[in-house]
Amino acid sequence: MIAKARCGHFAIKSYVDSHGGLCRKCHSNFSTLLDLEKKYGEDALVEYWYGLILVNLPESKEEIRCFISHLIDFYQQKLIEMPSKQKYIRKMLYMLNSIQEPFDVETLR
Repeated sequence: MIAKARCGHFAIKSYVDSHGGLCRKCHSNFSTLLDLEKKYGEDALVEYWYGLILVNLPESKEEIRCFISHLIDFYQQKLIEMPSKQKYIRKMLYMLNSIQEPFDVETLR
């Protein structure tokens, strides 16, 4: 049976139910990021993520909004669960929010 995932994509219901409400593609993206963090540390993940978004343009604006939204939700929950990693998590949230809500540098003058 096909179900609409939390991310708005459609996927097999059993997959959505067993992977936090995400479709296969969104779950795969999260898994990749978690593996990178585990292997190389927190700062490497922040740098990787920032570079990935800015250099590799997504297939559509909707896909990037979806992915960023999931990451913001994920790290907001981690902020509650892991107070010892607040500095790192706040960096991630700042970076993600700045990508989601970009500002014009010219307005800072």
